[in-house]
Amino acid sequence: MFRTALRGLFLALLLAGCGGVPDPRTIDGALAYAARAIEHRDPRTLFRVLDVRSRHAMISIVADRQRAKAIIERSYPADVRAEALAELGDGATVADAPALFAKRCDRTCIATFRDALGAVVERHVDGDETVVRTTRGETLRLYRRREGDWWGLVFQTDELFAERDRASRDREMIAQNARTYERRRALEAMP
Repeated sequence: MFRTALRGLFLALLLAGCGGVPDPRTIDGALAYAARAIEHRDPRTLFRVLDVRSRHAMISIVADRQRAKAIIERSYPADVRAEALAELGDGATVADAPALFAKRCDRTCIATFRDALGAVVERHVDGDETVVRTTRGETLRLYRRREGDWWGLVFQTDELFAERDRASRDREMIAQNARTYERRRALEAMP
């Protein structure tokens, strides 16, 4: 009971951040920033403190899916358009990468972050990531590209890289298909 109350107090102090916004250029600040976003039920703000690699992958996914959607809407025949659009997935239905994260990081996902956040009791470097164990007994991985950048919570990096690559390949294939459809229309229009 006392330990739980102490953890709650520490998390409250982290969230308070001495009256200001936590500084994600430190590991403690990044964790406090994430806790604050979760407290405010703000997945768009939580997105800002994700690993830069994951954020950039989601930005690319949305950009490629939006481009593919525009090509399909402009160039695909009506009878195949709906199916082609559906195959693009949720990356084509959102306005931006933070919205994609918000759509994908449901209550369980948010709860996983929430339940892991706490004061750092142990840390070590593992490759280009820092692994921390918190007062809640959970382990989190953080990454930052270079000194002075924000620390980011590692989030599905490998899966997002694979999806980013797939979205890029799909966009290229869709553009190639669109050129084929355009050539076919041109041939059919010839006398």
